[in-house]
Amino acid sequence: MLLFCSFCDVINAQDVHFTQWMHAPHTYSPSSIGDFDGEYRFHGNYRNQWSSVTVPFVTFASMAESNTVLKNIAFSGGIIYDITGDSKFSTTQINLGSGYKLPFIPDSLGKIRLGIQPTITQKKIDLDALKFDNQYNGFFYDGNLSNGEVLPRLSRWYFDFAVGIQYDLQLTKSVKVRTSFAGFNLLSPKQSFFNNNNIRLDRRLSLQIDGEYRLYGKILLKPGVQFSKQGDYYAINFGSFVSYDMSKSTYFKQAFFAGVYFRTVDSGDLIVGMDYDRWKAGVSYDINYSGLVPASNYRGGIELAVIYIIPVPNRRPIYKVCPDY
Repeated sequence: MLLFCSFCDVINAQDVHFTQWMHAPHTYSPSSIGDFDGEYRFHGNYRNQWSSVTVPFVTFASMAESNTVLKNIAFSGGIIYDITGDSKFSTTQINLGSGYKLPFIPDSLGKIRLGIQPTITQKKIDLDALKFDNQYNGFFYDGNLSNGEVLPRLSRWYFDFAVGIQYDLQLTKSVKVRTSFAGFNLLSPKQSFFNNNNIRLDRRLSLQIDGEYRLYGKILLKPGVQFSKQGDYYAINFGSFVSYDMSKSTYFKQAFFAGVYFRTVDSGDLIVGMDYDRWKAGVSYDINYSGLVPASNYRGGIELAVIYIIPVPNRRPIYKVCPDY
């Protein structure tokens, strides 16, 4: 139990992250809110990691965005749920957000977006999911016995927020570049279940650069890099997609994409997916090559992402009846 208490008291919690960060924009920068062509956008993300090693780490995320309320201003709402380990340590995060597109400058090829995302988070441990020495009755484990453990708290709520800025630039007809920067956990909320006020959630800095280059008529190259730093820890994701456009009409998009990404000193990630009309779906698998290989046998986690966009309704043409002369 001493080790368990020490773990709960000194653990430095890290934010949820996805391999398909490009398909979970609300997790890397609030400036992405409203950055789509349509009235509404809906996201769904699922990740299952380390099932080959221990109790799986499972993460769900969903978000909805609207571009319809105010001009150049978008609003969003979302939830992230993450559960890990034998103690079923869970993190539930509810967020609201707003993105603002700076008014278009006629002689500019780029556009700037700003975003803010307030959040409410609960972190919780389930002691009933663990087994303790006090529940050994002398012959076998008896779950009906009291575990004899008393913690000051089994859950903690806190408020926080994130901000972000994004810049898009159309360099040529064939080349587009986007970069964004964001700061998360700006209030450094308290984390300890033992009421130790010195243990706080580290701030996270997030930087993304991605682009699009048309190689040929229907083939697009989409490289990207994502850098994240939280406390003493950092991660770099880099790689590229190749997308093949199979659309037979400008009104009905069909494209297949596949790519490889790498997370430094951790994993190689295979990603495939498809754009089909208003839908985008992607599936990825992490091949682990970190120091955990003896236990993981190179198996990491699988991840699914789905995005659905409701377009702006087509405006009906206006007809005028001319009088007879």
